Amino acid sequence: MYHRILPSAENQAYYVQPGMFVTTVTFEQQVAYVRDHFEVVFLDDLVKRALKGAHIGRHCALTFDDGWRDNYTEAFPVLERYRVPATIFLSTGFVGTPRTFWPEELCHYLERIDLGTFAGIGAPRSWSRFTGMIGKFQCHGREWFLDRSIETLKAFAPSDREGILNYLRSMLGAEPVPRQMLSWEEAREMAHSGLVRFGAHTVNHELLDQLPLHSARDEISLSRSEIERRLEQKVTAFAYPNGNHSEAVRRIVEEGGFDAAVTTRKGFLRRGVSFLEVPRIALHEDISTTIPMLRSKILLQAF
Repeated sequence: MYHRILPSAENQAYYVQPGMFVTTVTFEQQVAYVRDHFEVVFLDDLVKRALKGAHIGRHCALTFDDGWRDNYTEAFPVLERYRVPATIFLSTGFVGTPRTFWPEELCHYLERIDLGTFAGIGAPRSWSRFTGMIGKFQCHGREWFLDRSIETLKAFAPSDREGILNYLRSMLGAEPVPRQMLSWEEAREMAHSGLVRFGAHTVNHELLDQLPLHSARDEISLSRSEIERRLEQKVTAFAYPNGNHSEAVRRIVEEGGFDAAVTTRKGFLRRGVSFLEVPRIALHEDISTTIPMLRSKILLQAF
């Protein structure tokens, strides 16, 4: 499981969490390694093999969540060079737009204010609860503070989270930033290469277990139909945003006709694993920079 592939984490429009990226150099090393040691296949082909009871040992599928533009500018050239297939899960409401994900936007605002002196005039009720929870993290340094702020706000109800972001937008103003997400033209080029297939990842990257079921159903079905319409490619796989799901959400995915849904839970696809809760091996720069680290990360997923 990948998210972003970056030349470096520096000079980005927004702060990038360490768990969200690997560098292009690291990614190429990893692709070369898995190509030499595994049969790399598309995720949906791996699932089809497993459903038929076929052997899937030493098979590997590469997946990317969200649909970041660097999947095209940085990852795609590597996939082409090594002729390795991959699946990208798209949050369709962001594709071809200037929108970015709320954690990046939140960090952009938090780096521009001092919580100790920021008056919070006209703030929603959830603002004081949020600042009270994250204020204790400021003394631990920039990265720790921003990471914990993101994790704290993830636990808020969607309406409270959006209220905080709307308040910060109104107080600080939204500055134009370079486009962060894929365009449909870029996605189409990758699809036509035969090396990239696309899966659904909701429209707005909402945490599905926090939504009313009718809203969760719309997020799931509309993202799928948009990808199929835009890319003329059948969508059979789904990724739960942030890995969040529930039994009711799983039923919606199953009733929608998806062959598989992937989580953020670590592990291998093996006998007895539900195809609606497929585990993955999350890779990011700080824990998989070298090939020995990558090998350890793969082997330790069993524990």
